Amino acid sequence: MPANLPPQFFLLSEKLREAKTVEEKISILEKMIAVCPKHKGTEKVLKDLKSKIAKLKKTERKKGGKREILYSFKKEGAGQIIIAGPPNSGKTSLVNILTNSRFKVGDYPFTTAFPQVAAMPYEDIFFQLIDTPPLLKDFSPGWLKSLLKTADGILLVFEAKENLKEEVEEISEILKNWEIEEKKVIYVLNKIDLLKENIENEKNFLKISVKEKIGLENLKRKIFESLEIVRVYSKKPGKEPDFAHPFVFKKGTTLLKLVEEIHQELVANFKYARLFKKGLKEGRVVGKDYLLEDGDIIEIH
Repeated sequence: MPANLPPQFFLLSEKLREAKTVEEKISILEKMIAVCPKHKGTEKVLKDLKSKIAKLKKTERKKGGKREILYSFKKEGAGQIIIAGPPNSGKTSLVNILTNSRFKVGDYPFTTAFPQVAAMPYEDIFFQLIDTPPLLKDFSPGWLKSLLKTADGILLVFEAKENLKEEVEEISEILKNWEIEEKKVIYVLNKIDLLKENIENEKNFLKISVKEKIGLENLKRKIFESLEIVRVYSKKPGKEPDFAHPFVFKKGTTLLKLVEEIHQELVANFKYARLFKKGLKEGRVVGKDYLLEDGDIIEIH
């Protein structure tokens, strides 16, 4: 029985030849196993791949123990959002259109072999988006778990197709095993322009089409709302507010935190603040325990 290996298998094989470190080689071999069909014709191929991984791990142990590849990204902007999901759901295309990036896109799994970072503007702030390789039962590395657990939010992107339910169940099981908080996950259904009938699913999908640019502004707004953050603007007495550099805080943050962010020395000398916002003709006096709201303009005295 022929193996009939997919094109992405050979692309990964090429990357394997270029890999320099043991960690990179193991990661690529695991991806090759994930995309390799599972049938009698591929038994020898899979056996060889697993044997190579075992030999590499043995070599690594002799050098002083196992070292796992780790990807760590300093959080920037108003929040760090991980883009994850099954193969060919349009994750990278979504990141490209939201951030005006040009990451490589292909119609085969693992076109995105490693995490890619870009910035998504939203009104007067931006979010850090991290595109990731496909999330599969056969490929769910520890570094991806770490990224998902520490991120502020997660977009799980799925393609509108017949086996949607199975894909959702598989990835939901992975997230459950990793103890990922459900509340920070936004389920996104891409390619709705191809939908011929309504898809029934227990997940409350946010429906978009990257190709037709449907639902993208709504998605940006949903990301902002899901993070439960507020934007606050500082104002010096007698001056115009600084709208170019908003401070971003979690909902429930007090004015005292803003004072500390502006300058630590202001804390000891703080007397009161004036609050300016829509609906207020003049600045209202507020104290350090005032809970900041989105759009607040604060003048400190």
